[in-house]
Amino acid sequence: MKKSVYVYLLIGLFSVFLARASQATAEQTNARLAPALSEQVSIKQAAPSAEVLYSISQTKLQADGHWQRTSYYSIRINDLAAARDYGRIVIPFNHYYSDMNLDFANSLSPQGKLNPLAEDALQRRVTGGGQDFYSDSSELVFSLPEVHAGSVIEFQYTQKSRNLAFAELYNERSTPFWFQEKVAKDSWRADYVHNYQFSFTTLADKTIYNKSFQKHPEQSVDQQTGEWLTRTWQMTKVPEIVVERRMPRGHKVRPEMMISTQKDWAVVDEWTWNKVADKLPASINVKAAVAELALGQDANYQQKVQAVYQHLQDKVRYVFAHLGRGGYDPHYPDEVIKAGYGDCKDQTVLAVAMLRELGIESYPALVETPRNGDSDTELVRLIFDHMIVYIPAQDGHKELWLDTTGDRGLFPGMSNFMVGQNALIVNGQGGRLLDIGEDGFAENLATLNMVYQLDKQGASQAQVDIELSGMFEQHIRSWYKHSSEQNAATQQFFKGLYSQGLEFDLDGKVLNTEALFTPVTLSAKFNFDKQDDPNPIHGANLNQLLGMFADFNNLPIPEERVNPYIDKYAYTLKLNAKFIGGAEKVASLVQSSPSMQNAYFDLIQTGEKQGDDYVVSIEFTHKDININAKQYQDYHAKVQQMSRLDAWLVSLRTEPNKVQQIVKQQTKDQFGSDSVQIYLVEARKLLQQGKFSDAIVPAKKAVDLDNNNGEAWYVLATAQGFATQIEASKQSFAKAAELGYQP
Repeated sequence: MKKSVYVYLLIGLFSVFLARASQATAEQTNARLAPALSEQVSIKQAAPSAEVLYSISQTKLQADGHWQRTSYYSIRINDLAAARDYGRIVIPFNHYYSDMNLDFANSLSPQGKLNPLAEDALQRRVTGGGQDFYSDSSELVFSLPEVHAGSVIEFQYTQKSRNLAFAELYNERSTPFWFQEKVAKDSWRADYVHNYQFSFTTLADKTIYNKSFQKHPEQSVDQQTGEWLTRTWQMTKVPEIVVERRMPRGHKVRPEMMISTQKDWAVVDEWTWNKVADKLPASINVKAAVAELALGQDANYQQKVQAVYQHLQDKVRYVFAHLGRGGYDPHYPDEVIKAGYGDCKDQTVLAVAMLRELGIESYPALVETPRNGDSDTELVRLIFDHMIVYIPAQDGHKELWLDTTGDRGLFPGMSNFMVGQNALIVNGQGGRLLDIGEDGFAENLATLNMVYQLDKQGASQAQVDIELSGMFEQHIRSWYKHSSEQNAATQQFFKGLYSQGLEFDLDGKVLNTEALFTPVTLSAKFNFDKQDDPNPIHGANLNQLLGMFADFNNLPIPEERVNPYIDKYAYTLKLNAKFIGGAEKVASLVQSSPSMQNAYFDLIQTGEKQGDDYVVSIEFTHKDININAKQYQDYHAKVQQMSRLDAWLVSLRTEPNKVQQIVKQQTKDQFGSDSVQIYLVEARKLLQQGKFSDAIVPAKKAVDLDNNNGEAWYVLATAQGFATQIEASKQSFAKAAELGYQP
């Protein structure tokens, strides 16, 4: 054992030696691309916080598809905030496809002292953890000494291809900016650039396509040396980009040059098809998996598709793995079935093989997730980071996208955030590049149903039920499954409906979180502490909806907004509140709230009386918006105005007439319709209504039925007195006293 440890230690040390030797070689062979820092400091300051003095990149593409790229950046630090942000530099790369070496890194102090990077200040590390344990992603990380306000830092690195995923395709994007994550990890810097240069060298007869964005020069300055042609683009005085949440994608706001050796997406279809085609015919094991579905001969389209979806959810665990290394080659379905797990490519080829065996036309589809962006597709590049199943329209059914990689996701497993994303249907016949449409996706809708009533002791109760679809259902399903304290988190979620000062007992539940074909719902019963007020007031408030399902509390500050603001996912929130009057109560409106409609959202609020109950309906529809900074200020103001709207208030008050009706019915049921008791109830009701003369009639009937009933004589006396029959009233009161009645 000791010998083995010693051997591995030697191997590790030898690896470190090779890495450092490789870095040393790179430093010797890759000349610096920019002037010395001592010359650069004469550049006049143009930005208050930080500024890139030189941004230079040079790429050379060989005839066999291999390439080398060298990049240089020098950055002047002008304040303490920039010094903090640039305290650590991270350069990501894929260690399976390329080698990365730092050529050099230095800092120049305000006093003119040049400080090279210390050997122990550079790390090369594999990134990812948890589900990412098969990741081929790495990064170079280093920290330069003496990074203060007034310092200038520089670094140059060279990246070389190692393995080619797709030798016929080379693509690259270049922008003047160095994107530096801020120390708080809540945003990025893209500072002002004084000098930018991008050079691309390839064989002169090699066809290269390029496209520029946002004022990046389209035309290059070309220079040919022998058989090699170098194209160079330059820019100066490039303004900084303010990186904000919900801003447009990069190529829509920053200068950028895109280069590709291909313009026809058919090459990607052919490349992918060659990797999946021989895996789609059903093998014996695939046929066995289909038989395991136990579908009858009369099974319809929907039953077949759902059965395949359920099979993969039950039998094939998703793992994020670059199987076959490099992330593009799926395993054969037999291997996936045997292993019981697979990544998106593995699950897709298995699902397609099963669907085809069932007679359902289906194809693998490469998709670009929102995490990867929403790329311009005029030129070809490998923008896709996910593979799913595409089922075209057939037999009267609309097209369907199927994603089996989620953990017990609601069928068909597609995130609503995928709407509008790029997709390439892989069919071996040129493919089909399209945007994912809305068909087949559930509406983004959350409905909050609330019923208020009083219990027998007069304490308030509320039954709350929440129905979800679209992104709301997907979010709650994922949140609940991954919560480490599900019950406590559920109770906390429901508590957000009411202010902290309100006391209540709560029993909240989340239902259907593991169901594949039934949406998640939430349900809670609130028992509020009894209040002293005999006529309690309850409310329904738009902010109860927004607090649960919207994100308006974290809107960017409007005065600081620079970029357009985008929210491309429309959604609807509904609140239905019913206030039940109950046995002796009537629900009465105390306060209402108005509707609002504008270019950004519609808010419709209505209330109506339904018998003894009152019903409030609130519907908030947020549109998909893409607005400039000035419009965003108006949008923000409208949201703030909406958040200050009054709540609906409804009182559950005691209704005397209703109480009397109940008493009369109970008396009638007990004593009959021609009884002393029923006539006394009628007389008292008329007295309370101020109908004194009318009250004399039932009171006399009570006396006639039982001349020795003191209570009957007393009620008659009261009615006579209020009706100004003074002498008759005195005689009746005397008779009541004679019979011993005391009110």
